[in-house]
Amino acid sequence: MKKKYISYGIWWLVLGGAVSFVTYCFLPLFSLPIYGGPWHIYITDRNWLVITDMETVGGYFTPLKEVPTNSLFIRSLVTIEDEDYYSHFGVSISSKLRALRDNLSGYPVSWGSTITEQYIKNTYFLGAPRSYLQKAREALLGVYFSIPYLSSFESKWEIKERVLREYLDTIYFWNHIYGLGGAMGVYFGKKDIDTLTEEEITILLALIHEPSVKSLKEKSFQNYMQKIKTKLGFQFEPQITKLAKKENIDQFPFVTNRWCPSIKEQGGQCILQASIDAGLQQFAKDILSTTLLWLSEKHVTNGAIFALNPHTWEIIIYQGSKGFYASDIDGQVDVIQSPRQPGSTMKPFLYLLALESGATPDDLVLDLENKYNNFEEGTVYISENYSLKEYGIVRLKEALGNSLNNASVRLAFELWLKKVYDFYKEYGFILPESPEYYGHSLVLWNPSIRLEDLVRSYVRLLPDSGVWEAWDDSPIDRFLLYQMLSDPDNRGISFWVNSLLNTSIPQAVKTGTSSEFRDNTIVSYHPDFVIGIWVGNNDNSSMQWVTGITGTAYIWHQIIEKAIQLGYIQDREIPLPVWGEPAKYCLDIPCYRTELIDTKEGTMYYSRIADGVYDTRDMFEKLGQDEKNKLKNLGIQLR
Repeated sequence: MKKKYISYGIWWLVLGGAVSFVTYCFLPLFSLPIYGGPWHIYITDRNWLVITDMETVGGYFTPLKEVPTNSLFIRSLVTIEDEDYYSHFGVSISSKLRALRDNLSGYPVSWGSTITEQYIKNTYFLGAPRSYLQKAREALLGVYFSIPYLSSFESKWEIKERVLREYLDTIYFWNHIYGLGGAMGVYFGKKDIDTLTEEEITILLALIHEPSVKSLKEKSFQNYMQKIKTKLGFQFEPQITKLAKKENIDQFPFVTNRWCPSIKEQGGQCILQASIDAGLQQFAKDILSTTLLWLSEKHVTNGAIFALNPHTWEIIIYQGSKGFYASDIDGQVDVIQSPRQPGSTMKPFLYLLALESGATPDDLVLDLENKYNNFEEGTVYISENYSLKEYGIVRLKEALGNSLNNASVRLAFELWLKKVYDFYKEYGFILPESPEYYGHSLVLWNPSIRLEDLVRSYVRLLPDSGVWEAWDDSPIDRFLLYQMLSDPDNRGISFWVNSLLNTSIPQAVKTGTSSEFRDNTIVSYHPDFVIGIWVGNNDNSSMQWVTGITGTAYIWHQIIEKAIQLGYIQDREIPLPVWGEPAKYCLDIPCYRTELIDTKEGTMYYSRIADGVYDTRDMFEKLGQDEKNKLKNLGIQLR
């Protein structure tokens, strides 16, 4: 009875050990394979130009597009590495016995691995120590990978073809190069496997056997090449004595980090096509660097650029600082992802809220310095324009186009601060505190937002319903806002009609400067192209009177014109929504002078601006008696 229990115990022990071993062998299949060598990064831009091809810990990898199995290289590879490849089931018993005999006889250690086992090692066990236990794992998986209709629902021939193709992409060919495609390209400048010469094939096969060789002239390497040459019956005269080394390419590190944020999480590889345009990206980077040199005397040290196609959300430009390796400003900080104060670039959202609340671009608003509740006992907030001037009564479109602070704060007061606060949050601005914390300066610079989020928020301002169907409830308002921001006539007071904000194809554009000149931003949006640019300092220190025109506008203007030249921005007419209509507006009392305006259906104006006559019926805001008196003192006629 006792022996029976012992026997059962042994069987359970053996069974448990077998299950544990099988689990140990198959466990790697449930994780991401280490394909093409660990830590490999290979990125092309939208035009298939290689922009990142890094020799990191793992190395260089270019996948093969086609693998003709009847090519001379494939036939030679099978002859040298695994003559019975197409007949065995992943493991060659004769090779294993021969390797064991050689090992016991004191010859250099051999493992008798088949191509299938080498593929498994390269894919799932790269870097694992070589041992009999490890080879047993590879052998068991080799059998699993070779059984038809078991591992992948393929026939035996299909399995052999697939394993061979993937094996060629995982071979290490010295000099941090993984895969036959990379080796052919770097060493011989070739892409087609059928163009390899007998000498090139011999060198590549020798590198598989001795991947740690330091020179092709090493005696052991030359001896092994001769063995291969003899076995294959090649008759070439040696001509190649040195192999080229691959250059390490990482043209745009911010792009690399954006598209390949964590190589470990992607199984040790990142091989893809990015959406950026390398030519436009380099142009933008150069313009940024040049402009920062000009601005250095005004204590401006850094900048960032982010642009995308609003229809596809493809990122066209991604430059996180003036230079990734710039030590003077900690260039590796990605300012695109750093919350900054957007300044007046947030004003368009305020004016969109006004339009959605019933205003039209030609409504009149008040631009006077005024005192507002600062929500702190004993304190008030006083608005003022950058020019320190008061313009009295202005049109809504001119208040926005000229970025008048007085008018904007007055507008927020009229709309109700809490409503403005909620509207900003809806469009992505970071507002962790209450409306009272920010006060009425909320509409000028207080919130924080990442440059990428700011650009994406501007996409939502586009009037094209095909871009942003979710906001189709107010296309007329977004259309009017776009017209307000793209018309140079609306910028005549602060920026002059002929300014850097004018481009050969008009853009809806807005500049912004934060408090104490810490941030300078410009954002423009067009149905084809939306871009945001920032200049300032990583440490938040103040610049010296750098505004939208003197800071970001030159960079923006050059990039927009280049994008137009490259065809990214097309000259297109944005149709007026059906419930808006063009209308004539009389500028003087006898109506000798008129202008055509895009307005909402049924809108009528009574003011005659050319004659200096303003009608309170055209005011979007309600005026108090004190304000009326101040306007009268400024010589403004009200009726």
